[in-house]
Amino acid sequence: MLYIVLLLLMIAVPGLGYQLYQRQRRDKQRKLLEMNYAKQINSAPLKVDAPMERMLKKNSQLVRVSDLLDQNIIYKAGIATGLSLVLFWIDAQGIYAMGSNMLMAAIFVIVAAVILLPDRIKNMAVKRRMKSICNDLPFIIDMVAVCVQSGMTVEAALRYISDNTRDINPDIASMLDRTMLKNEVSGIVAALEQLYEEVPANEVRMFCSTLQQSIKYGSSVYQVLVDLSKEIRDIQLLAVEEKVASLSARMTVPMIAFIMFPLLLIVAGPGIIGMMSTWGN
Repeated sequence: MLYIVLLLLMIAVPGLGYQLYQRQRRDKQRKLLEMNYAKQINSAPLKVDAPMERMLKKNSQLVRVSDLLDQNIIYKAGIATGLSLVLFWIDAQGIYAMGSNMLMAAIFVIVAAVILLPDRIKNMAVKRRMKSICNDLPFIIDMVAVCVQSGMTVEAALRYISDNTRDINPDIASMLDRTMLKNEVSGIVAALEQLYEEVPANEVRMFCSTLQQSIKYGSSVYQVLVDLSKEIRDIQLLAVEEKVASLSARMTVPMIAFIMFPLLLIVAGPGIIGMMSTWGN
């Protein structure tokens, strides 16, 4: 039994050490990749701004309905009252007999769910759509680079992409449409600045900062955009590798809890029972 425990520890401890080493290496690589953008990007988690949230509500019915329920107390009260009346009717008709305590607990759960769930659902939907924007942005950057390389200006490239990517990602199309409207009023620099401030995503802010620097200093936009797309993909790949690598470390605890201790009981159980019976006699 002791050898089995030592064997499990010999397997678990080097595995944990290797995972810690890999995590430190990935963190170091990520810092090197983001070093050029450390001044422009705030890595702290940001709340979605009102303009971006309004844009997402136009493209997502789930975000729109959950926000409507979250902002309107009358709707919440109506839904909670309706569901409570349904419970009273089910109990009165004898479809499912509930005691008074159970009925009150069910009503309390309904009220809590109606109050808390809309905001949670809205935040989850917004995060999911923001993640979709970040995942598709490298392809959009490649398209901008190809358009610029073909002779189009940055403004014309963004306009062309916003008109032709609505079926692929409507959120990115709406985001670029808003940027082009600002461009017609204040110019491309102000439009990119507005996009930088409104969209709380590091990938979008890296894109805006890169275009602003290229426009300001007159550098080659094509090569800069190609390098930016590659760096964003590398950062996203590192994030995926970190999640995958952490799975083995997370599996160590359930393996110890559900394999090692039951194995100890199986191996040592008969001997302990025999000793207890011997001492009892």
